[in-house]
Amino acid sequence: MKIVCAWCLKEGKPGLMGEMEPKHDPTVSHGICPEHRLQVEAELIRTAEEAERFRKEAEDLRRKVDP
Repeated sequence: MKIVCAWCLKEGKPGLMGEMEPKHDPTVSHGICPEHRLQVEAELIRTAEEAERFRKEAEDLRRKVDP
């Protein structure tokens, strides 16, 4: 079974990360390579930080309207 990075494939790259047993199995399974994993993790962190900033802004606005 071949393991390919779904993100690499989306970018048009081969994305082959390796094979696993049984080697004769033509099935393809998808994963994420280390490079794209780091990109996804960084985006998740940015999104969480932005959500926290918006939450604090909303909380500040609520306090101004209803002290």
